[in-house]
Amino acid sequence: MKILIIGGGIAGCSAAYYLSLDGHDVSLFERDSIASHASGFALGGITPLFGGSPNNPYDVLSEYSIGLHRDLAKQLNGGNSEKLNLLKKASVILAVEHSDVDHMMKIYDLYAKDYAKDIRWLSMGELSHVDARISPDVLGGLYVGEAYETDPYKLTLSLWQTAEQHGAKLVNRSVTDIVVKGGRVSGVVAGDEEFEADAIVVAAGPWSSPLLLDFEINVPVTPLKGQILRLDAPDPPLKVSLWWDTDYATTKPDDLLWVGTTEENVGYDDSATSVARDRIIRSAVGILPYLDDAELVQQTACLRPMTPDRLPIIEAVSEPQGLMIITGGGRHGILLGPSMGLAAANLLAGSEFPVDISTFSLSRFS
Repeated sequence: MKILIIGGGIAGCSAAYYLSLDGHDVSLFERDSIASHASGFALGGITPLFGGSPNNPYDVLSEYSIGLHRDLAKQLNGGNSEKLNLLKKASVILAVEHSDVDHMMKIYDLYAKDYAKDIRWLSMGELSHVDARISPDVLGGLYVGEAYETDPYKLTLSLWQTAEQHGAKLVNRSVTDIVVKGGRVSGVVAGDEEFEADAIVVAAGPWSSPLLLDFEINVPVTPLKGQILRLDAPDPPLKVSLWWDTDYATTKPDDLLWVGTTEENVGYDDSATSVARDRIIRSAVGILPYLDDAELVQQTACLRPMTPDRLPIIEAVSEPQGLMIITGGGRHGILLGPSMGLAAANLLAGSEFPVDISTFSLSRFS
């Protein structure tokens, strides 16, 4: 099939990767450059999601996604996973309020027997052995051993470069319209030119919704701005990634401590702000007081595609036929991107996806 993909983030590039491997004629439309938005600036945390039950579809999809990331680390770049910086790195979710402790103990009780995830409850005394610089005001933490970090930009670029080696083509234009004939997609309009297609994958992140308004397809995805600081912090580096509230701190392979992040509903404004900088620093110093001596090296901001229920959208649209929508990864877009791309490839080919993804259909919003 001739398949056009709209969006050069991790979901779109994953779809291009799997579709090109299957021998399809793939063209990817990106108005800027590959991974030039959220996929190029995200933290890259690959951690299990806890949706309230080990059988929760979100939990199952996240676990499957982690396995895909491990597979991709072996498959891309000649099997040299170091090029993708996929590193196994434990995460600790910190409890800063007594309500956090109650919530985390419930999670621990539900998942403790899943030895593959390696979950443990750590008291403050035990946390001090993980890193003695954690504030004594922290009440404890949930240790998750089966967690990873990756370089999202390198991963997304590697997915695209491999797709390109299998014949995929990049069209550096903005898509302004999707063409439908006889109840089926037939192409897209980009610039003054129409490009024919047998199927179309919309993977344009928070820009997906406007593309589909003419078809009365409600895709409730909005931009959620997130800002991240990169700090030159006193040694030694953090050996684990720390998470609390909406924030985190972790030492990345660039030897900088990345701290974040904000959740801002400000439309399509992706500018970095001093207000966000100051809030992130206050939060980070509250958990790691030694960061009061850190120096700011870089501040970035990006727009993540977020749905009202914070779950992704994976939908093979019935009308018009041949239209696939993958978006809404939100704060877990890097984790879920390869799964969303593979799901698009499988559904367009008429084959089953390995795990149940019916929960992520658009029908949940109707």
